[in-house]
Amino acid sequence: MKKRKVPKAGMAIDGFYRVNITDPDGTVKGDTGWKHNLIPSAGLTNYITYLFAGSAGSSRVGFMQLGSSASSLASSASILPGEYGRSLMASLGSSQVTTRANSTAGDTVRFLATFVSNSIVSATNQTIACIGLYAGTAAANSIMCGGSFTASTLGNSQAINCSYDLVFTASTS
Repeated sequence: MKKRKVPKAGMAIDGFYRVNITDPDGTVKGDTGWKHNLIPSAGLTNYITYLFAGSAGSSRVGFMQLGSSASSLASSASILPGEYGRSLMASLGSSQVTTRANSTAGDTVRFLATFVSNSIVSATNQTIACIGLYAGTAAANSIMCGGSFTASTLGNSQAINCSYDLVFTASTS
């Protein structure tokens, strides 16, 4: 007797971020390139599972934040390692959505933020080494996803331009 193949379905959510430091004349002084992120357990629960369930406890992305620690984000994390708090948190005024051509191509949501350093950096330079997406309020302990990169020093005349993509894919076999 021939064994029947059982159909499988799958869904994946992957995040990618890129951070650029630019001088006032537009010269790029630092570029992380595209990096892959981690979605910690609470991020998966609060931003994905609860949202699909229509739970009152669900969260939506509304802020991007930078931190100083290049330590990896733990799967149980609720904040970025070495987060700066409100001083390096930007409200996301811009997001773009692309839809897939088929179920394997994926849907992408892109979040964009620019941090103007002269409004966030004191007279001393600050180190940036991680990035994350947070809930639609400035409440602490609400990270959805994040990642770290090689540390860079941000001067008080430089700006930080960030792109953060969340890619949703589905497949069956």
